Amino acid sequence: MKIVARLSIVLLSVLLVLPAVLFSQSTPDFLLKGVVTDSVTGATLPAASIQVFNLTDNKLVTGKLSGDAGVFEFRLPAGSYRAEFNYTGYKAFEIARFSLGTTNPVMNTGIIKLISSGKVLDEVIVQAEKSSMTLTLDKKVFNVGRDLANAGGSAADILSNIPSVSVDPEGGIKLRGSDNVRILIDGKPSGLVSFKGGSGLQQLQASMIDRVEIITNPSARYEAEGNAGILNIILKKDKRQGFNGSFEVTTGYPANLGAAANLNYR
Repeated sequence: MKIVARLSIVLLSVLLVLPAVLFSQSTPDFLLKGVVTDSVTGATLPAASIQVFNLTDNKLVTGKLSGDAGVFEFRLPAGSYRAEFNYTGYKAFEIARFSLGTTNPVMNTGIIKLISSGKVLDEVIVQAEKSSMTLTLDKKVFNVGRDLANAGGSAADILSNIPSVSVDPEGGIKLRGSDNVRILIDGKPSGLVSFKGGSGLQQLQASMIDRVEIITNPSARYEAEGNAGILNIILKKDKRQGFNGSFEVTTGYPANLGAAANLNYR
């Protein structure tokens, strides 16, 4: 009976100790550690991303962020690995290969110096543009400036963007709802408008216009025409020299075809 009791005690002890032994063998005993810093200032980089991959199948084994002081530690089983280090605004860094095992239980990477990926920009020049609208005693002045919305457009496109001025699909111009409006170019009547009406403004390039003046109470210097007001389109002083012109083609259904050309020399 005593022998049986002793065997039972020994067997019970083995059963209690064996799981602990197996658990200790399956627990990673090998260490990967280091510090992540800035390559220029030497400042530590907290929350840097570190990923460890199995070198055999290139699968992710584990990953974590560096601590407040840029320090990181990994407990890993024996094997061959590679590690990637990433931080916002910095170039990625890689340890292509390292091994952990009984002969090399600790892999101390030391200081990992990440290089900033930021670029130094060339000098930036800021130029002010004139206010889009100014008020004088007898008129409102809308400065076209370099508004990108007018790039590649025409004078009709500019007028359609001015408050109180409307342009219908046929090119008709209305000021405050009235079509009894006179259109001048540089303060003078223009054949471009006289012969073709408001549709002639579609041939005047927006890039040639400096500003538009709206005169709602014309003085005696203007004729009676334009009771609703006067639109005075002021062109840029550096007018294009030489030959210039435009060619217009229209088509519609059914059987509506037309063409027009305008050529002039300055």
